Amino acid sequence: MSELAASVIVPTFNRALGLEKLLESLNAQDIEPVRFEVVVVDDGSTDRTWETLCGMETSYRLKKVRQTNQGPAAARNAAISAAEGDIIITLDDDVVASPGLIRHHLEAHEVEPHLAVTGPMLPDSGAKLQAWILWETNALLQQYAAMESGKYEPTPRQFYTANASMRRLDVIEAGMFDTFFRRSEDVELAYRLMDLGVKFRFVPDAIVLHGPHRSFRTWSDIARKYGYYDVILEYERQREVLPTVAYELRYERPKALQLAAWLLIGRPGLATAFSAAIGLVGRVSSAAGATKMTSRVYGAIFNLLYLDEICKTIGGRKRFWAVFREGWTDTHAYWEEVARTSSVDALGQPESGGI
Repeated sequence: MSELAASVIVPTFNRALGLEKLLESLNAQDIEPVRFEVVVVDDGSTDRTWETLCGMETSYRLKKVRQTNQGPAAARNAAISAAEGDIIITLDDDVVASPGLIRHHLEAHEVEPHLAVTGPMLPDSGAKLQAWILWETNALLQQYAAMESGKYEPTPRQFYTANASMRRLDVIEAGMFDTFFRRSEDVELAYRLMDLGVKFRFVPDAIVLHGPHRSFRTWSDIARKYGYYDVILEYERQREVLPTVAYELRYERPKALQLAAWLLIGRPGLATAFSAAIGLVGRVSSAAGATKMTSRVYGAIFNLLYLDEICKTIGGRKRFWAVFREGWTDTHAYWEEVARTSSVDALGQPESGGI
């Protein structure tokens, strides 16, 4: 009987140094190397990723796959197709695994037969985080604390494949990752896993460390992509995503953000220009050590860009605010009209690129 229990899958794109650190950290796992394999898919890298990968010596079995750039969903599908373990553990190529990472994922799956597990992605104490990344990190830490305390149970919206696991047969039955999605592909898959009866569990001891570096422009683009794909999830894939967004904006967001949203969202260029301007305020407050002000600034920027993209995708201010006022009570009835008149089709697939 094979001792192989888990396949760790890693899609990678132009992150040779980060990938090397991850693979080295997996050498230090506190379970026997024969119990897991690692499958890395190089998604068309143009740096030294492939050469680095081929030069690695590991205590565990390392499988290497190379393909043209097709995005993270396609890369993960290729890795799953090559995997042999019963449990699939998904990691991003810029994290470092804690020694007990794989063991904690496996132990969770031993307790319940059909789980989708998420572990925390904690800040690397040795990394100097940019101000906008620090806000993102703190937002994640708040989510982790809420799930660990029982404030709310994990849902598909908290299934992040930077550090997650599921049974290989479950993900195959669900239809694998949808390659249309270049962001939120993990959340989209999680909804289909939920349809199969898979339960979601947060395991706080299954830790990876993360010290990302993204330009302000790249970070801003990510906010817009999340907005675009949430509209696709809501209208085209028939998932109830946006009612929560509407509720949060109306009842949980600061009045200042609500006012800014009313003034800026759906007005070409204004949201982007405003975000760039108050981004300067965020940099100044960060340099001065005013962490609370910095967090508010970058939280506002992210939310404004995210909401502005939702507005653009569903067809403009009139529909955006009408739907929000109605509390998004019957979003799916809008889809035929939205698909006919909005920019969903015109936007097409956002640009390809990194994982």
